[in-house]
Amino acid sequence: MEMLRDKIKGLEHKIIEMIRASQDNETIAEQLHRFTRAILLTPNASDLPEVIVREIKHEFMVPRVALRVWGAADPFAALRFAQGATDDVRTFAASLHMPYCGANSGFEACQWLEEPDSVSSLAMIALRHSDSAGAFGLLVLGSPDPTRYSADMGTEFLARLGEVASAGLSRLLPPF
Repeated sequence: MEMLRDKIKGLEHKIIEMIRASQDNETIAEQLHRFTRAILLTPNASDLPEVIVREIKHEFMVPRVALRVWGAADPFAALRFAQGATDDVRTFAASLHMPYCGANSGFEACQWLEEPDSVSSLAMIALRHSDSAGAFGLLVLGSPDPTRYSADMGTEFLARLGEVASAGLSRLLPPF
């Protein structure tokens, strides 16, 4: 009888964990929805990088966010977001087929963030048209919390965040 009670108690804990995870996922989905809506409602393409950075900071409570886009169309090529991506960063972004999450081990792109020396963990997401397309930019999320972004965390929502940001930012690129 005692063994059965322990088993039931264990199952109850698993159900509670599943409910909590479901609620967390629902919250993230709602945040992603508001983020997407903000991008869709941005009338001026040149404002998109600022809107994306602001909304990620606000919706997902990320303390440090930056992005760069390379190959921007002529009207946007001189703007800040289109500057400062070296060949090394571009090569790194091209190699990312899923978001990088982990310690800040001196990544060059971390220097794009405000107060880069305070960043202990990073998530970096390549911006691209599709899985098979080359990267046209990089989205960098940073935190002073060394456990905020770790190699063992799930990256599904970060990937979706990158896809939405990529879709919006594609307005800054020359037509195909």
